[in-house]
Amino acid sequence: MEIQNEVKNKLYTSLQHLGLNEQEISLYSLSLSLGPTSITELAKHLNMARPNVYLLIKKLKEVSLVNKTNVMNKKFMVEPPTIVLEKIRERKNQLANNEMDLSSLMPNLLATYQQGSRETKIKIYKGEKQYLDLFYQTLDEANGEIKTLGSAGEFIKFISWEEEEKYIKTRIKKNIFVKALLFTDQDAETLRKNDKIEMRETRILKNVKPFDIIAMIFANKLILWQPKAPLAILIEDEYIVQMHQNVFETLWGQAKPDSSVIL
Repeated sequence: MEIQNEVKNKLYTSLQHLGLNEQEISLYSLSLSLGPTSITELAKHLNMARPNVYLLIKKLKEVSLVNKTNVMNKKFMVEPPTIVLEKIRERKNQLANNEMDLSSLMPNLLATYQQGSRETKIKIYKGEKQYLDLFYQTLDEANGEIKTLGSAGEFIKFISWEEEEKYIKTRIKKNIFVKALLFTDQDAETLRKNDKIEMRETRILKNVKPFDIIAMIFANKLILWQPKAPLAILIEDEYIVQMHQNVFETLWGQAKPDSSVIL
C-alpha cells in the first residue's frame, strides 16, 4: 500500500510539473486505470458534466497526453507514464537551454539596468558554500571585465588554488578580462606571471597599507570578500559602485606601469 501511495504521489507531482491541475490529474489517473473509456463513463466516475470533462481533455491534449488512436473509436485514453517522463525530460532540457541563454545575456541585461531611485540592495553571504557560489556567480554577470583590489594571498588561501584555477578557466571561456590591483605577495606574483595567458593585467599596490579584504567590482555590483570569517558582502548601488570604480581607477593609474610587466 505504501509503495502504491508513493507511486501515485510521484506521478501526481510529475503531472503538476507539466502544468496540470488537480482535476486534470484525476482524469489522467482514472483513464490510466480504466483504459479506453467513453466520455459518458468518465463523467460518471468524475461526478461532473460531460462538457467539463471535455475541458479537462483539452488540457491533456495540450501537453500531448491523449492517446489519439482511441479518440478515433470515440473512446478516451491517456498516454502511458513513459510519455509523462518523456515530457518532463523535454521540459528540463528546455529550462536548461533557457538558463544558458539567459546566463549569456545577463551582462548585457545588467548593463541596461538603472537603479535610479530604487533601494540599495545589500546581502551578506556566510560560510564556504555561499562564498564559493557567489564567487562563480560573478562570471554570469560580469560585462566583459572584473576589477579586483586587495590581498590575493588571503583570498586564495581560503578558497584554494584549485578553485582559483577552475574559476580562471571558466572566466577565460566566457571571455572576461580582469584588472587586478594587488598587494605584493607570492600569490600575486604567481598570478602576474600568467597574466598574458589568463586574460588579466596585474598591477602591484604600493604606498597603501595592506589589508586582508579584497574588493571586486563588476557590472553594477560591488563585493567585499572577507576570508577570515569567512563572509562576503554584495552591494547593489550605482552610486557606491561608481565611487569604488573611481577609487580603483585612481589607484590603477598611480600604479607603476613596469609593475605589471610579466617576468
